[in-house]
Amino acid sequence: MMYPDDVNGDVFRRLEEHNFDFSKEYPVDFYAVYATEEEADSIAKLYVQDWKNGGNFKNIETRPCEKGGMELELVPIMKLTYENIVGFENTLAERTSKVNGYLDGWGVLGD
Repeated sequence: MMYPDDVNGDVFRRLEEHNFDFSKEYPVDFYAVYATEEEADSIAKLYVQDWKNGGNFKNIETRPCEKGGMELELVPIMKLTYENIVGFENTLAERTSKVNGYLDGWGVLGD
């Protein structure tokens, strides 16, 4: 498959090279880091509301970050497509832009 020439496209090309099974749903870990616990919690609450409205999440958690500040881990269950990853990242980036924070990557484990 053809993926854009960006960081996510590179990840998808590597997954494809390792015969990743894209037909299944997986828990996908997304991370963001915030300056304060209050900021991290405010974004986490938005995702808790998404979960209550039918979003499929395995985990929504804040914890102290090794780099300082607070880390938010979001683990939605989703089909691993480029569009799903970019869409989730865009929503997280939009929500994060309202506070002092930044996205810190995503990852998935295969079978």
